[in-house]
Formats: sequence, structure tokens, C-alpha cells
Amino acid sequence: MKRMGGLVLSIIILLAVVLAGCGTGKEKSAGETASPSASEAETSQPKDTPDSGKGDGDGVYDPPIEVTTGKYIYGFPIYGEGEDMNNNSWTQYLKENLGIQVKTLWEVPMDDLEQKTNLMIASRDLPDFFLVTDAQLAQLNKAGMIEDLTDVYREHAPDNVRLFIEQAGQEVMDAATFNGKLMALPFTGVSKENAPMVWVREDWMKKLNLPEPKTMDDLLAISEAFTTQDPDDNGKNDTFGLGVDMNLEYVSGFMNGFHAYRDIWVQDQNGGLVYGSIQPEMKTVLGKLQDMYKTGQIDKEFGVKNTGKVNESISNNKIGMYYNTLPAGIGLSLSQDPEKENTRWIPYPAPSIDASPTLLQHDRNTFHGFWVVKKGVKHPEAMLKLADAWIKLFYLNMSDDIFKKYNFGDDVSHWMNAPIKMFKSYKNAEISVHLEPLLKSDTKATAAQLAELIPEERDEYDKILKYRNGDFSQWGWASRSDIGGSGSIVMGYVKNNQFKPNQFLGSSTPAMVQKNATLAKMELEVFTKIILGDSLDRFDTFVKDWNKLGGDQMTKEVNDWYKNK
Repeated sequence: MKRMGGLVLSIIILLAVVLAGCGTGKEKSAGETASPSASEAETSQPKDTPDSGKGDGDGVYDPPIEVTTGKYIYGFPIYGEGEDMNNNSWTQYLKENLGIQVKTLWEVPMDDLEQKTNLMIASRDLPDFFLVTDAQLAQLNKAGMIEDLTDVYREHAPDNVRLFIEQAGQEVMDAATFNGKLMALPFTGVSKENAPMVWVREDWMKKLNLPEPKTMDDLLAISEAFTTQDPDDNGKNDTFGLGVDMNLEYVSGFMNGFHAYRDIWVQDQNGGLVYGSIQPEMKTVLGKLQDMYKTGQIDKEFGVKNTGKVNESISNNKIGMYYNTLPAGIGLSLSQDPEKENTRWIPYPAPSIDASPTLLQHDRNTFHGFWVVKKGVKHPEAMLKLADAWIKLFYLNMSDDIFKKYNFGDDVSHWMNAPIKMFKSYKNAEISVHLEPLLKSDTKATAAQLAELIPEERDEYDKILKYRNGDFSQWGWASRSDIGGSGSIVMGYVKNNQFKPNQFLGSSTPAMVQKNATLAKMELEVFTKIILGDSLDRFDTFVKDWNKLGGDQMTKEVNDWYKNK
């Protein structure tokens, strides 16, 4: 039932490619340990410890060992002059500093990775470690083709790797565990960081003298005012209060404000799992969206507009409020014409319909899947050392020169050559935490203070200062990391534990394989028609049809998995 919308995927790729390494921890000296309280655990920092792996002696293999892998790539330059997939800054670093010679057997575009891996599995010709999907992990485990990493992780996992796993949430380890055995290392992701918030046009709010959207009633009042009170002052009834797209991606946060959770499995009062899209709260929020459509607050053509088309309407000054994620302000800023008068959008936490806080839904906090080790590999712990090296160079480095050599330099994305990657759950949101003391000061940061920041943070601090000094082209960065920006909103979600994870973490069940595509299509069609004006009672019919056409069987299979996980 897991679905990665194009919007979310593009945002994750943007974060990985454009903002690599943001929101990271500070270096710690050798031997330094952290003892965070439970409330601090989510924002504990990685450590730069010379020997954080427990492998061979000082952590360096002597003589060097060779490990093989395959690699996915995106469509941008990743090699400098004279480099290739087996001779680049990363392969050189890993051999010199860890005694690990990484041999890449092949590289394919990300879109072709799953097919390439399927062919590789079918041939049983596997590299030593590689990246797999949920279904491939289950297949490899069942066939006995991958290593049990339970003891390897317990005995050899560096502190940095453990911290990333902890921040990603227990669900990522649960998803990698079969019958009590850890069979993979989760490729931790940023789905929590991409929890939605409300972005509102500041100029329209000021013109109409509207309060901030602290409650759902406030938000609904803003939407109505943006629709009926001519906020663009052109004398026409041509603006919409809330941005909605044809796949309903932009309204997941709105639904969450009504405690409705579309397309994920949630726990019911009896301790079992139920499908969020068929719960009574979903009927309530669909009724509200229908009312907003009838009163012109939603674009009449939303049913044929994807998120890209909605973004065009936003750029054309037709929409005044929508739900989006942490970097939305950067995208909004880049879409504006620097020669014209610009518009600021202000982020706010997603409000709730009642006194209970909004919980923001997210799927399992992994990026592309899981890293696995081929059965019989002599040094399975090497994969953990490679992951630790990634964290140190991608997140902990504080040198501009090292950053250019291993991450971004001369328009080359060197970071793609790291053989194993893990993303910090709040890597971009935490920039706001690190910059806050400097941005609250009345004086500019000293050289010593700037030296405590990593390169990306120094760059962002500089952009925010430029914005404060009148360079409006930098407001997108300020919208994320300045005081009160979207980064601080995400960290508020973290502090208040405002997350609603998908409780089903397994591979697709037999009924899902057979029925899910049909049921998902029916769901979107029914929800869209209800918003467009069909009887709200059609929701009840949909629930019955969903159960009859395969939902009951999926629910049984999901709960069988849940009881035995």
C-alpha cells in the first residue's frame, strides 16, 4: 500500500542533490560520548570518532580487502577529470583510510535499478553488498541469499550509524527484521522531515487583516477570505483559498488536521491495524473539501491538475494557501521573476480541528530501501564501516576543501560515488537549530563561531544575512532556516512527537499484489467525485466495495503480519 507521490520524491531528490549534508551535527573529539535524555534523543548529533567501528584493530584493514557492489546514478556529473566508477575521490579515500577497495561492477540510472537488481537476483550473481526494495529483501531472505546481520550490527555498528537508525524510528529496523533476525541495513530517509505544513501568502493576509492559522477554524476563515475578498485587488473573482491537486497529495496535511490518514495503515482501538482511507474521519474531511469546492475555495479544474499545474497557479497568483514541505519556500522563491515585485509565503504548523494536536502521516522513514550483504561474504562488517565513512564526510565535515572534494565541487556531485548512503532524518531542519543563536544575536557571527558550522550552514547563514539586508532573492532560504522558518516547525513536530507512521512495514501481501492498484484507483475516483459534489453517502458505499473487492483480505493479511512481526 506504500505510495511515493511524485511531489514527495522530487523533494527528497532535491534535498539529497542540492542540499546534501545540510542540518548536520558538529564534530566531536575522539572518545567523546553523548548521554541524551529521552527528549533529546531525536536531535542528538553524530560523532566524528576515529575508531567508531570495532572491526580489525584500529578500524583499518591491513592488508586491504576488496568488496564489490552496484550503483545507481542520477542525471548529473559525478566524476571529475580522470575519474571513473572505480577510481575517484571516494574509492581513494576508502582504500587509504579504511583499507577497503570498493569495486563497482555496474552503474545504472535510478529508474532502472529495480529491474537491474531483479535480473541480478534471478541469475544469482550478486555483488558483496547492494541496495534492494522491500520485495527484493523479502525474496532474498526467503531464498537464503543474504547474510544475517544481527550479530554483525550488535558487535560492529558505529555510534553514528546507530544514531541515524534511532532517529529514523523503530519501524525501519522492524522492516529489516525477519523472524527476529536483522537481514539488512535500512537506507534511512527524510520522510519525517517532509511532514507537511501550511504555506500562506503574507501580502494577502496583511491586506485582509487576517490572523495566523493557529486552528483549523482560522485556516478555513483564511481560505474563505482569500476566495471572496479579492486579495489580489484586481476586481475579479479569480482566486482560490486552498491549493488542491488531482492526486490529493497537497491535502494530506489538511486531512491529518481532521485526524484522517489516507493510504496508510493505523492502529485501531482494539490494537489491530485498519486502513486509514476507510475510517469515519475521512468522510468528515471529504465533506469539508466538498463544501470548500462548492463555495469556490478550490479550483474547479483541480481534478485534471497535477502538482506541477497547481504550482503554476500559485506562481500566477491564483492560490493563496497550500500544504507543502520544509523546502517549499526555496522552490517558491526560485520560481519568481527577480525583475518583478516578489511575494513572501509564510509557513505555519498544520492546525487541528480540535484540541488534539495534528499528527502528520508518513511512510516508513527509509529512502530507497535497504542495504544487504551477500551470503558468505567474509567481512560483512565492512558495509557498516562504509556507512560510517559516508556520515563523516557527508555530514560531519567542517572543511570547505573536503566538502568540495567529496561532496560538491566544480559542478560535480562527488557524493554519488559513496558506495553506501544513509540520510539523517532531520538533516535540513536542524540547520535552524544550529543557526538560531547566531541569528538571534544583534551582531554578526565571529570567525570562531562560523568555524563551528559546516560549509552548508555557513553558506545558508550568509544567504539569510543577505536577505535581511535587502536581497529579496534569498528569502526562500530564510523561509526555511531563519527564526520561525519551516525548519523550526519541523523541529517543533519532533519535540511534540507529532508523527503518524504507517504501521504496516512489510512487503506487499498477496492480496495487495492482486488488488491494490484497482482499489487505489477506485479510492481516488470516489474521493474526487465526492469533492466535486457527489453525495457524501457515496463514501459508505465505497467502504463496502473496498472491503468486498479485496480490502477485507488485505486487512486480514496485514493483521496476520502485525501479530507475527
